[in-house]
Amino acid sequence: MAMKKTLLSKLFFVALASIILSSCKSLPIGNNDKEVVLTFWGLWESANVNNLIINDYKKDHPNVTITYHMKNPQKYRESLQSQIASGKGPDIFVFHNTWTAMLASELSELPTSIVSQKDIKENYFPVIFEDLRNTGKKFIGLPTGIDGLGLYWNEDIFRAAGIASPPTTWQELSQTAAKLTVKGPDGNIRTAGIAIGTASNVDHYSDILGIMILQNNGDIKNPTDQRSSDTLEYYTRFAKGDNRVWDESQPSSTIAFIGGNLAMYFGPSWRAAEIKEANPTLNFKIAPIPQLDENKTTWASYWALGVSSKSANQEEAWKFIKYLQEDQTLIKFYDEARKSPGRIFGEIYPKLSLAKTLSSDAFVGSYVTDAPYMKSFPMASRTFDEGINDQIIKAYEDAINKNLSGRSAADSLKTTATNVTNILKKYNFQ
Repeated sequence: MAMKKTLLSKLFFVALASIILSSCKSLPIGNNDKEVVLTFWGLWESANVNNLIINDYKKDHPNVTITYHMKNPQKYRESLQSQIASGKGPDIFVFHNTWTAMLASELSELPTSIVSQKDIKENYFPVIFEDLRNTGKKFIGLPTGIDGLGLYWNEDIFRAAGIASPPTTWQELSQTAAKLTVKGPDGNIRTAGIAIGTASNVDHYSDILGIMILQNNGDIKNPTDQRSSDTLEYYTRFAKGDNRVWDESQPSSTIAFIGGNLAMYFGPSWRAAEIKEANPTLNFKIAPIPQLDENKTTWASYWALGVSSKSANQEEAWKFIKYLQEDQTLIKFYDEARKSPGRIFGEIYPKLSLAKTLSSDAFVGSYVTDAPYMKSFPMASRTFDEGINDQIIKAYEDAINKNLSGRSAADSLKTTATNVTNILKKYNFQ
């Protein structure tokens, strides 16, 4: 009889457990089964390319729905901040590497449980480790790619002058530019040696002047020092006097290079596709930027992905960004992006191991070569931020124009130094 009661008790508890477990199956367990909807704002890559990657992610994360919106870069930064403040902003968004201070309150911190600082330091270019951290040294973004400045050179102009290769130092660049400049009987420039020295018609002049100051160890944040003055004087010298190799009578530097009337031109990697599309028969190559000495320093200007501090799904958003950083995802993204109209390559890999595979590429190889030595500062052209970059660029533009009009470099930089200092304080840039 006791055995029968014991058996009945066991059967009862087994039945009860089965009922409880059956009920639990209908309940969501953890975040894996929670329906998550993420809004993603981008700038440069099409919805077609991004949706291919998003669809791949959804196969393994069916509970996550991601909607991508390609935004207009004009007024993007202001719109981003106002929308986040109103609670209507995106969960994931693209931002420039120089915006970390400006977006301090909008950017959430990357959980180390998702990506550790050690992983970033070991796998990415050094400038990324320096740029994408907040004042508390916490990461607030991961890069979509890497970019900076390259030295474009017209092979036909070089060949006609009997010059086999582009300059590697600033002294060589000055000499080469003089040899390649062709002037008419009236003294006007017909073929310019290099586009540098002015602000009005040199695309990316702020990036060029910025890297020159950094290479010369000038105080780019407060340019009252002699090295900064010397750099400004050297920059404008290319557009002064009878020996000038460029001046304000020329068209914009990009247009001049496309037209075959400019021997050398500084620009980011994405200009290559624009130039190739505008003039398919133009023979040009891209070299690493010239150096002042053996201590190599190059320029960085690139975009990153961050997560809104107002997002209700920050962890899931960061997990998706981590997925975008996986090798196979970056490779697919690059391959799909290069198929887009007007493109000839994707975004240059920001990870050390992958970037090496592009080191011999005709268009992006020089940027990969320069990437380990990149530094950045908010003088990056074409961020359209109407904030820290555009305001500092305007301050340095004023100095260039003053110096070209006859004022000394030191005097030209006085007001610029005050303005730059105030702008950096305004945006809490350190």
